[in-house]
Amino acid sequence: MRSRGPRGTPRASCRGRGSSSSRGSTARSSISARTSSPERSSGSWRPRPASSGMGVAVPGCAGRSGVGGSRMTVGGIGAGETRWSAWREQTPALRQYAYMNSGFSGPSRLAVHEAVRRRLDLELAHGATTRRALDDRQELVTHYRDTMGRVLGGASPGEIAVTGNTTEGINIVVNGLGLGPGDCVVTTSVEHGSGIVPAYVQRERRGCELVIVPLGAQDSAREVTEALIAALDRARGRLALVILSEIAYSTGQLLPLGAIVEETHRRGGLVLVDGAQTAGHLPIDVRASEVDFYAIPSHKWLCGPEGLGALYVREDLIPRVEPVKVAGRAAASYDFEGSFEAERGLITKYELTTTPTALIAGTIEAAQWFLDSGPAAVFERATSLSRYAQDRFERVDGVRVLSPRDDATRSGLFCFTVDGLDAAQVNAWLQHESRVVCRSVEQFNSVRLSLHAFNTHADIDRAASSVERAIREGIPDDIEPAYPPQLVAGGGP
Repeated sequence: MRSRGPRGTPRASCRGRGSSSSRGSTARSSISARTSSPERSSGSWRPRPASSGMGVAVPGCAGRSGVGGSRMTVGGIGAGETRWSAWREQTPALRQYAYMNSGFSGPSRLAVHEAVRRRLDLELAHGATTRRALDDRQELVTHYRDTMGRVLGGASPGEIAVTGNTTEGINIVVNGLGLGPGDCVVTTSVEHGSGIVPAYVQRERRGCELVIVPLGAQDSAREVTEALIAALDRARGRLALVILSEIAYSTGQLLPLGAIVEETHRRGGLVLVDGAQTAGHLPIDVRASEVDFYAIPSHKWLCGPEGLGALYVREDLIPRVEPVKVAGRAAASYDFEGSFEAERGLITKYELTTTPTALIAGTIEAAQWFLDSGPAAVFERATSLSRYAQDRFERVDGVRVLSPRDDATRSGLFCFTVDGLDAAQVNAWLQHESRVVCRSVEQFNSVRLSLHAFNTHADIDRAASSVERAIREGIPDDIEPAYPPQLVAGGGP
C-alpha cells in the first residue's frame, strides 16, 4: 500500500545553511500583527479547560504544552492509564475495532468531530462571509499556527505555514530551493514516496545529484549517523539538502535527527524532515535539533481530520524558499500597470486563498489533546506497547520481527513478516477475521501495527492470535482486500 526577512531581500543561494545570527523578528511580528486573537464569547471555537470530552476533567493540564510534557494527575492519581482510558472512551471506532493504524490515519475523538461540526454549524447559520464567521476564521487560523508551533516544540507562528498535508510541505521546500546541476540531495532507503519521489523528480527535471543511503532496521543510531556521514562525504556535488523521516514509515526506526542535522550543517547543507510519523507520536523540538524544515500532517498520530497539515520553515530561511504555487499572498505589492514586488519574508507566501476552517478547528482540538497528554508520556506508552508486541509476536512460529529491538531506535510503529504469506493478505485477514485495523508495507512484505497511547495489550494479543490462526489454517483466496485497488495504484513500494 502506498499511503501513500524583510521585503526586497535578494534571494540567497540554496547551497549552504543560512546563518542563525540573521534571524530577526520580522516574520514573527508581522504574522502576529495580522492574526491577533481577541477574546471571544461566541463562534465555532472557544478556549476550554482540558478534559476527556466526556465529563472526565483533568485538573491542572490546561495550557500545558511543553515539549516533553509530564504525566498529568487526576485527583492526585497518576494519569497514565486513566488518560488512555478516557481517550478510548471518546473514540467510537475503538469500540468495535482493534485500531492500530494511526500511522496511516488516526481515529477521531468525539471532541474533534464536535469541533468540526461547530464551525460548520456557524457557517450554516450565519454564512461563511459574515463578519462573525470571518472573525472566527481568523481566530482559528491564528490559534492553529500557535498550536502547531507548540506541537513542533516552540516554533513561532511566523514560521508555520498552513498546508493540506505533509506531502505539500515537502514539495514546497524541495521545489522552492531552486536545486539544479551541481547540487546534491541525500535521502534514505526507508523513505515514504512523498519524500523520495520529489527527490527523484528534482534529479530528472533539474539535473541535481541524488544519493540514497541504505539503512537497516536494526542499525544503531551510531551506525545510521556514520552511514549518512559517509554519503555526505561521498557526494560529488555541493550538498544542498537532506530529506529524511525522523521515524521510518516502513520499519518504525527512529533516526538520530540531532546528529544528522549537525553533520549536514557542518557540510553546508539543509535538512528537511518528513514528520508524518512523528507529530502526535513523540516530542518534537525544532529549536533543539536546529532542523531547517519540518512537515507534519493532522490526520495520523494527532488523530485530527484529513486534509490539513503544517510546514515549519526556520525564519531566516523563508526568503530562500520560493513559493511554487502562488496567489495574492505571494505579493508584497502589485498594481495593474506592471508594478510587482514579491513577498520574501512572510510564511503566508506559501499559502493560497481558501482556508479549510472546519478542519482547522478539528485539528486544534486534536493537537491540544496530545499536548495536554504530554508528548513524552504518549511516546513512552507507545514504545512500551511496542516492546510488548515484540515479546508477543516473537513467540509466534513463522513470524519475524522487522522493527528495531533497541529502545534507542524504537517507536510505536511495529512491523513483522509472516513466512509464506503475503503481507497484504495478512492485513486483509486481520481486518476481516478479527477487526484488527493495520496496514501492509510492500517494500518488506511486512505488516505494520501503529501502536498509539490509546491501544492496549489486548489489541496486540488479538492481532497475534489472528496471525496464529492464519498460519495454522491459511487465508481464503476470496478474502476482500483491506484497501480498494484505486488507493494502491501507482509505482513503487
